[in-house]
Amino acid sequence: MEEQNNTQDILNQVHESTPDTLHPLLDYIIKNGKMIVGGIAVIILLAGGISGVKYMNQQKMIKAQSEMGTILIKYSGAKQAEALAAFEKDAPASMKPAVQLALAKAWMDADRFADAKSVWADIAKTSPKLAPVAGLGQAKCLMLEDKAGEAITILQKIKESAGAAYAPSINRLLADAAEKAGNIQLAVQAYQGLLTSSPQEASFFEFKIKELKAKL
Repeated sequence: MEEQNNTQDILNQVHESTPDTLHPLLDYIIKNGKMIVGGIAVIILLAGGISGVKYMNQQKMIKAQSEMGTILIKYSGAKQAEALAAFEKDAPASMKPAVQLALAKAWMDADRFADAKSVWADIAKTSPKLAPVAGLGQAKCLMLEDKAGEAITILQKIKESAGAAYAPSINRLLADAAEKAGNIQLAVQAYQGLLTSSPQEASFFEFKIKELKAKL
């Protein structure tokens, strides 16, 4: 009787410490044998394996985060971009967006706008939620390349689907691009949009609108 109680205690402890997904297998073993040692051993090994995989993944993530942090601190400009590009190849999938954003910025800091635009384009494809950010990044690169007209095309495209949260950033860059491209009417419209989204700067925007309208 005492042995049966001890056996039941052991089974209860294993049941409590085993992931829910393995409970059906454990229940089957309990119902079909007083103490199937081999079966219990398999469950313990599986449970330990699952915990081990989770631990290994956590350690891999910590190591990757540390490596990326070292790159950002140790390098700058083109060297940082090259190191990030190499790191991205084996980085955990959950870190890819952050690595790509840092990579795009590094290429821009190095005045490598073609490379930066390529990364921004990849971000837009692989991370749809970051598409508005990627569009702004591409437009900024084009502005820095004195390609205001092309920047306007991208900004008008993302403005249609980006949503209200991105409207101030888009209108601000669009106003600058339109003014540089000589599209006064579009610049005025962009500044008018900023009047409501950024009222703390209303006096400046009103001045710009008045100044631009005088050129029409």
